Amino acid sequence: MTRSATVLVLAALLALAACGRKGARSSDFDSATTTALGTSASGSGATTSTPKVGHVMAIDVGHLLNPANRIVVGGAAGFGASDSVLASVRTIYASPGTAVSVRLRLKDQTVDSIGSRIPPADSTGVAAIPFRFGPLKKGGSYQAEVFLDGKFQMAEAFTVGP
Repeated sequence: MTRSATVLVLAALLALAACGRKGARSSDFDSATTTALGTSASGSGATTSTPKVGHVMAIDVGHLLNPANRIVVGGAAGFGASDSVLASVRTIYASPGTAVSVRLRLKDQTVDSIGSRIPPADSTGVAAIPFRFGPLKKGGSYQAEVFLDGKFQMAEAFTVGP
């Protein structure tokens, strides 16, 4: 019984110590939290900025591009032997003028490659670059590989039927 009383007294003392000075206000907690999190009192966000590294967000392969140089209706996984192959590469935070290229591969063989430069981005930092390839006469499973400034970024698979 005395052990329980001792624990109870210690818990009460700890609770009193945790309460801090008499008359503590919730704004004191808010100020301390704001300082600890590195945000302003108005809640405008972190005081340090996150670096914006340019990279490829997506590559879409399809049959039709819209005026914004993006593939219409979610792209396509298959093409006929007489179909042109269109690709849309989207970058974010990449500097205008940076080299971007798309390489088409069939198994271990490079079939075609096109290079371009990144145009100025929109207000969100995104730029869309169109690539147009002629019909691929040989059927099979292809990969469209994207390179930004000579560094591989990602690939998209598609097939060409006979």
